Amino acid sequence: MHATREMPYGVGITAHRPRIDREPLLRPDTFAEGGFICYVSVFEDDGLYRMYTMNWGDARQGWNNPYEYMLAYAESTDGTNWTKPSIGIVDCNGSTDNNLVYAGHASPAFKDPNAPPDERYKLVGMGRKNGRPHLFGAVSGDGLRFKRLENPLLENYASDTHTVVRFDPERGRYVGYFRGKRHGRRALRTIAYAETERFDTWPVPQVIVTPDLNDGPDTDIYTNSYTPWPGSDAHLMFPAFYQRRLDDTEIHMMTSRDGQRWERPMRQPIIDPDSSGLGSSVYAGCELISLKPGEWALPISPRPTSHNAYEFPGGYPDTTDRGFVCLASWRQDGFTSLEAETEGFCVTIPFTFTGGRLEVSSWARFGGGIRFELVDASVETKFEAATAIRGHAFDDCDPVSGDVLKHAVSWHGDSDLSAWSGRPVRLRFQMRRARLHAFQFVA
Repeated sequence: MHATREMPYGVGITAHRPRIDREPLLRPDTFAEGGFICYVSVFEDDGLYRMYTMNWGDARQGWNNPYEYMLAYAESTDGTNWTKPSIGIVDCNGSTDNNLVYAGHASPAFKDPNAPPDERYKLVGMGRKNGRPHLFGAVSGDGLRFKRLENPLLENYASDTHTVVRFDPERGRYVGYFRGKRHGRRALRTIAYAETERFDTWPVPQVIVTPDLNDGPDTDIYTNSYTPWPGSDAHLMFPAFYQRRLDDTEIHMMTSRDGQRWERPMRQPIIDPDSSGLGSSVYAGCELISLKPGEWALPISPRPTSHNAYEFPGGYPDTTDRGFVCLASWRQDGFTSLEAETEGFCVTIPFTFTGGRLEVSSWARFGGGIRFELVDASVETKFEAATAIRGHAFDDCDPVSGDVLKHAVSWHGDSDLSAWSGRPVRLRFQMRRARLHAFQFVA
């Protein structure tokens, strides 16, 4: 194949909405858990699933505590059936027989693989010192008994949302996604970012994501819900976009390669609470878990009321529904795809790879499929594209069809590409009625 230019045609990037399982995974059904679930995280920890939820206390139900928020804990061996152990730490209405692990505003905890055993679990919460808002940290050896650090992580900083902090092994640093610092009650909410070598001290976060010109002037980005893209160097966010005029929240999806520059592959919400039957407000948690083969699930927490219902006459409606946690599920790597509805073509930029096989995750309608062509990028010129490597052209490729997750691409039955490892190549895709979700080179 020779051409002065290789232009893609018939293909585009498509974002895919999840399947919503409205069956509650967990409800705040103990007295100590108070009212609505605000934020949630779920992660697998050496065979045990841990769930942390930040709950809001409801005084109308007799909940009497000096703290408006508290962090509750549940655990499961299968990710489906959950128990709430009595931790015996936080006093609620004169009793510590409850599943609360932290009193006060606290984002759900995370596990730090870089920490010593007695600080393996960490959380970030907002509090006040000398009348000013600060962000505080807490550490734990078992994920249940947290010790608040004496000095603030950030002074004079308000992040009254689901702050997401984790240790990034690639950077060798802690990275954090915070609420953008606001000035005045009417300023719009944004997402800010910071990183540090030490968990106990942080620089002032810098705003990295804001509503853009295509969003309404009354749009806030309420939460960030950051999570790494499993098995890759990519990143995801599922921020809750708050529409002030409508007084509701909807979940959007954003993607990034470096965790700091973000794109929205679709303008519409990835989870719309109205069309999903989830009420008027819904917030995404963080961390993706796999409970079914070939699927990734994200915890979400619908709320039975709108954000500002307390400002309406009579306050929050008198309802026994305190919200719940359920799951939004995608096929593995199925958040986006390169899609050809009919016929399409695309080519990558030059790159090098390690490994010996090309594995793809793809889906095709009946009669559709994808063929791949490997090109030696070292012989290309500015004006002329290179021909396919002998034996690795489209006509040699065994078509990839159906629904596959980790399919080894082959040419005349041979998938070995180790001879080209470390050498500059391109990949060309010839697609028909198909979606290419992911490709990678493996050993």
